[in-house]
Amino acid sequence: MQHKELGQFLYHGSNVRVERIDLSFSAPDKDFGQGFYTTSDESQARKFAIIKAHRNNLDEGWVSIFSCNTDDGLRVKRFGRPDSEWLDFVLANRGFIEPGSREAQNASESAFDVVIGPVANDSVGTTLNLYVSGAYGKPGSDEAKRIAVELLLTQKSNNQVFFANPTAVDRLIFERSYAVNAR
Repeated sequence: MQHKELGQFLYHGSNVRVERIDLSFSAPDKDFGQGFYTTSDESQARKFAIIKAHRNNLDEGWVSIFSCNTDDGLRVKRFGRPDSEWLDFVLANRGFIEPGSREAQNASESAFDVVIGPVANDSVGTTLNLYVSGAYGKPGSDEAKRIAVELLLTQKSNNQVFFANPTAVDRLIFERSYAVNAR
């Protein structure tokens, strides 16, 4: 990855120390698909480690730190901010868009090895749920998307860096990890 864009390290918050990445442990229906998520924001990874520890009734979470070889040869998708393309991408990967639809095909995570962009946190999740429920107009309509994107742009969103497959994950180099007190 370009270190200027992402920083020197990428951080992964979890309830376990992650030294070797096993994509079979990845959950489906996440923002950018099923894969390995990191962030260039260490405090965001710490918060996620604490959340994961609480969900699993543990006293501590873990932040694992990775450096990344180059992104040369990888298919990389970058979203600078939430927009209608990002909205379709996230909704498709979360299972809210009809499989096989134009939006779902455009948003397929399988088209990319790495995806970089805003994370859909709880407040963003609320906006997405309202969009899907029709609160802003017919989901998929230009008007509903416009309203959702306008609302998303007012919310602070942190970044996430998603690694979709073994080819991408192989670019990550484990550096170290540390425990985070979750109590």
